[in-house]
Amino acid sequence: MFNIKNNPYQLLLLTAIVLLFALLFSPIAKLDFQDVKLFSFPIKTMFWIIPLFHIFLWVLYLLTKKFLYSIASTWIHTIITILVTILILMFLFVGISPSQGITENHETIGSLMQILSLIFILAQLIYLANVLLGLLMAKKIWINDKST
Repeated sequence: MFNIKNNPYQLLLLTAIVLLFALLFSPIAKLDFQDVKLFSFPIKTMFWIIPLFHIFLWVLYLLTKKFLYSIASTWIHTIITILVTILILMFLFVGISPSQGITENHETIGSLMQILSLIFILAQLIYLANVLLGLLMAKKIWINDKST
């Protein structure tokens, strides 16, 4: 069903499914977040945005897979996106119910979240570069074939 070796973006769908099940059936679904916000978004909304973003990326890959330049950059983008998402969620959970050591170093958690968010955004540029290079190479091949 999933050909991950040739289509690594399938991991994005699997991650989204796992995250959705975790949100629906975990104790985190029963927590009261009150007015907790992350990057100006209510935290409860953020929990749902992350798996939906993974599904959105998966659909984008389905729509643009014939334009992609290389499978290696697809692997890099997918792995970085998934790992950074997992790290963001881990630090998010730590920030929600902090221990004594974390309470004293809340600035560290905030800094790590900002760094991870920046890495996440930069990873999305890998996808964009992959599609743009694929389109440019296809256009270059098309122009070379037309001129001969």
